[in-house]
Amino acid sequence: MNIKYIQNNTMDSLDRIHHVLVIEDPSFHREINLDAATYSIGRHSSNDIVLSCQKTSRNHATLLRRTDVKTNKFSYWVLDGDLQGNRSRNGIYINTKKTLVHELKDGDVIQFSGDARATYKITSDLPVDLPADNSNNYQTSLANSALVNKDTVVNPPVSSVNGNTNSSINTNKPLLVDSSRQISLTELSPQPIIEIDLYGNITYINSAGIIHFKDIHHRKLSHPLLENLISIYHQGQNNIINREVIIGDKTFWQTAHYLPDNKVIRNYIVDISQQKALEVELHYQTNLYNKISQHVAEAIIIVESATKQIIEVNAACSELLGYSREQMLQMNIYELCSASEQFSAILQGIIAAKNSFWGECLLRHQSGEIVKTKIKIDLVSSEAKETICLLISNSIEERQSTQGEQKELVATASEKNIFKQQMVTAISNATRSENLLAVMFCKLYFLPDIRANLGTQKSQELLSTLGKRLTSCIRAGDTVVHWKDDRYVLLMPQINGIEEVAKINSRIKQSVEQSFKLGATNVTLNGSIGIAIYPQDGTNIDILLANANTALERAYNSKKSYQFYNESMNSQASVALELEALLQQALEREEFKLYYQPQINLDTGKTEAIEALLRWQHPEFGLVPPNNFIKSAETTKLIIPIGEWAIRQACSQNKAWQKEGLPPSRITVSLSLVQFKQTNLVAKIAEILAETALEPQFLELEISAVSLLENIELSKTLLQQLKELGVYIAIDDFTAGFSVLEYLKHFPLNTLKIDRSVVGQLTNSPEDLAIATALIELGKGFDLRIVAEGVETQKQVDLLSNLGCKQMQGFWFGRPLEASEASKLLPLNNSNTETIEQMAEALAKESSNSDEDIDNE
Repeated sequence: MNIKYIQNNTMDSLDRIHHVLVIEDPSFHREINLDAATYSIGRHSSNDIVLSCQKTSRNHATLLRRTDVKTNKFSYWVLDGDLQGNRSRNGIYINTKKTLVHELKDGDVIQFSGDARATYKITSDLPVDLPADNSNNYQTSLANSALVNKDTVVNPPVSSVNGNTNSSINTNKPLLVDSSRQISLTELSPQPIIEIDLYGNITYINSAGIIHFKDIHHRKLSHPLLENLISIYHQGQNNIINREVIIGDKTFWQTAHYLPDNKVIRNYIVDISQQKALEVELHYQTNLYNKISQHVAEAIIIVESATKQIIEVNAACSELLGYSREQMLQMNIYELCSASEQFSAILQGIIAAKNSFWGECLLRHQSGEIVKTKIKIDLVSSEAKETICLLISNSIEERQSTQGEQKELVATASEKNIFKQQMVTAISNATRSENLLAVMFCKLYFLPDIRANLGTQKSQELLSTLGKRLTSCIRAGDTVVHWKDDRYVLLMPQINGIEEVAKINSRIKQSVEQSFKLGATNVTLNGSIGIAIYPQDGTNIDILLANANTALERAYNSKKSYQFYNESMNSQASVALELEALLQQALEREEFKLYYQPQINLDTGKTEAIEALLRWQHPEFGLVPPNNFIKSAETTKLIIPIGEWAIRQACSQNKAWQKEGLPPSRITVSLSLVQFKQTNLVAKIAEILAETALEPQFLELEISAVSLLENIELSKTLLQQLKELGVYIAIDDFTAGFSVLEYLKHFPLNTLKIDRSVVGQLTNSPEDLAIATALIELGKGFDLRIVAEGVETQKQVDLLSNLGCKQMQGFWFGRPLEASEASKLLPLNNSNTETIEQMAEALAKESSNSDEDIDNE
């Protein structure tokens, strides 16, 4: 051990201020040097600081670090319960006084229960003393530590003096470590760590070792972990040994290091029992899969999702297509498909929607012959990789035995069975992913009359053409089947809402009503559609089909183009379709407008940023707030062009204000989840900034916490790219996504917005103040700009200001204004002499000039 190096580093650290939490409970005495932004404390093992006392709550308390940005010094606050607002069972007491939230001072005593308490210390002294000499008589791991079990045993290793063993040293009497002076980092390890000397004496064992191997002191070298260990080192040249050790029903991985300076063998032990059990299970399942797949009659192909490379096939596949297994393992799945583009669209739909497909597919035989097959495709996801499983049967062979009308009946029955099997898969997928699905019956008018007048052959041509038209109206992954005579059945295995179904029905109506040309005859059809939605209208096949048929009869009798089984859905679908048409029209007629609301800094009276808020100026309905149309715009994906327009307009307006000589301010624009998932988002933002000549630092994009959690890795990548572009990032709706806390440090954010739901409920109650305080201190800990939105009263302003939040926006400062009105107030807002009260009065006066009632943003 390099004592000189440690002493030098110790001297360099003397001037540092250390925040130390000394915890005492029935099992441990611990000193923890605090430096992280948050610490969770409680009985459950998932906490950062675990208490052993059973009288404490699973999540008893939380420590939050608050940094003063001016002095760069920080302090810690203790909060009763967790950050989700869950209080502890017994509460916390600071210096015998019960409290919910408290800023800790040097010497404060925190009582968690009768047997568990902690003392908070602020000191410039390091928490350990280092020995000046004879350092080799002790493990180096005892020098730097934050946690020690009172029962941790450390014996000085037996040493030789002039070649003779000092037998007078009592190796059987353990030396108990003083937990306040010598604290071992190894005690932090949840894995056992054991040291022995070359005479077989245990010189060190950590807390985890004592818990796992209670009999190791008694058994010594006969214990499986230590057995033959010394002889192996005497025989071999390697100072590191790795081996599996079985103890009872558990398997451990042992890594043993010989440390020549200390003449000890240090052992690191990891419990791998679960991994070994998984290996056995995996081996069994692999063998079982291989046996089953090689004996089933259907062909099986496993494809890698990302590359579409074939990675496994069974014997039936080689028999069906004529290729050997080795040949197919060198092929891409598209090489086997006759219509590769159509097949690619199906695969992409399955991957995107995480659902299944069942239908017909044309595959190429090795001889060049086209093989008509029935194929079922499923997505198989695992932690390692995503694969696609294809189950294939030869549809021609299945039908060769039928002729004429019998052939048609059997084919129809087969299609019905396949359709029902698809419904089983779709219902299973919908149940697992908590999605909706739709089943529809389509009945055609006049088809029996056409068959009677034109004959069976022409009517079959009509049905074939009609089937193609219906297929063109649905999405990839949806299914349409000729059910009987004058009706078809359709399955939409995954829908986001009834608006999607209504949109598909509108397409079908337009397609069916176009005339069909059968030779020299033009035929015009009309029809009705009945719709059942899972799970509202049924949770199994028979009920859904029956209810879809009931809805069809209602539509047929009332001569409507479509009817939902649930009556209330009909009006919803009608409104949704009408709203989509109006939004499309609004885009074309430029009916959207931006209103602007400042974010005010209470300390300086200046406008820190301006949020651009979307409104719809409808010629008949007047000014429409966003909560009345944003959801529909997101469902129909119209939010993409609308959002692009809003960002471009906001950037243009900000640049115009700068050209007018107004003080530069950042403009904030919200991004919806649909916009955030665009693959070209960063390129589009860069394009808009270039077009408007706005510098990137004057644009801030506001993204909800829920959007970030949709795909953590994608969010990190997109935010980093936007950050590199120079754009600022704000996180909104933070209270709706508390699980983002652990990821917050990985996101390159600039601003944290306190949600209006928190501000709206803000009172003098300790609970509300604790939540707001936690959010504000968390934001400061991450050095973020903190903005409270939805501020409507002087009381809210005072409470937030006292809690340390100095930037706000809301009705108290004024309603959102049009660009022309906002332009008059920007110079006022940035005046150094104007008070907040004067500013609010001016904003309110300007707002009152407008007759429209605009919802607060």
